[in-house]
Amino acid sequence: MKLLTWLLMGFVVVPAWAQSDEVSPSGRTFGVYVENDSRSVGGPGSDQGYSSGIKFSYLFAENNIPAWANPALASMNILEQERKKSKSNFGFSMGHQIYTPNKTSTSEFIPNDRPYAAWLYLAFSAHFKTPTHGHYWELATGIVGPEAQGASVQNEFHRIIDSPRVNGWEHQLGTEPTLQLSYQQRLKSFEIFQEQSRVFDVIPFYGAGFGNVLIAAHAGALVRIGYHLPDDLGPTRPSPTGGDIFISPKRPGPQWDWSFYGFAGARGHAIARSLFLDGNTFRKSHSVKRYPFVGETEFGAAGEIGNWSLIWRFVTKTPEFEEKSRFNSFGSLTLSYTFL
Repeated sequence: MKLLTWLLMGFVVVPAWAQSDEVSPSGRTFGVYVENDSRSVGGPGSDQGYSSGIKFSYLFAENNIPAWANPALASMNILEQERKKSKSNFGFSMGHQIYTPNKTSTSEFIPNDRPYAAWLYLAFSAHFKTPTHGHYWELATGIVGPEAQGASVQNEFHRIIDSPRVNGWEHQLGTEPTLQLSYQQRLKSFEIFQEQSRVFDVIPFYGAGFGNVLIAAHAGALVRIGYHLPDDLGPTRPSPTGGDIFISPKRPGPQWDWSFYGFAGARGHAIARSLFLDGNTFRKSHSVKRYPFVGETEFGAAGEIGNWSLIWRFVTKTPEFEEKSRFNSFGSLTLSYTFL
């Protein structure tokens, strides 16, 4: 697992290098996201489609601007205007995603299933939040191909959990640098309170992605019900159009030390191009006939105790391409810690 070791080392070093002297330690958040179709994270127990994802994220404290964000604010007027009228968080993340066909035991080329692919990336993000809505921008740069170490990461994980070896990685997509810009807006449309505690809310959202990883738009909504719902814009996950949580200051008093809720959601995707289905952008490669529209549902549970937050969800997608018109599901875990 040398790749993940380097990710963790970089994740320790970069925050110290990236932050300005004005950044307060209070309000920073570290997050670890794991998505997998194995039963170890509550998935269906199969290797197919979106097989695995891991992401380490770091968010700076509210309204603190790291040194690397200043050039972006100066050059993009839309970001500077949002910062002036909103609460803001800036952050960065390191992630790795793996996609495989259904039959991973064979070393033969499988023309009627999706390509093997791995994506390794570094992303920088900007979050802007008002009492009624929030914006999220992310710029991710990385690489797809053998350099992303999909074969070694997947087979080492399979060795640890005693699963069969995946043998078809010699047919993966070729080397391609990636650049991806993503945007999402979330809204607070309906809330119910009991004794000043939020117990129910509805969070519509929409967004888009543009780059050689994905060209797509999406829209959907989340519904949450529980006790002491946090004052944020709902749980998210490590996808090109998702993003990290917004950090909200903790309210004083023991009644706000914990919360628990269940949630469910749905979204639709309109996809013009996907690197993981359409194949390499600048060279001939394995590809499949992608569906232009994909639906998605999710349900899960989340809880906060003190500085800690844990989120679990189960996600199901409608068929993504014609050759293997099947649903794909996976489980997702998010663990985060906020310095108060």
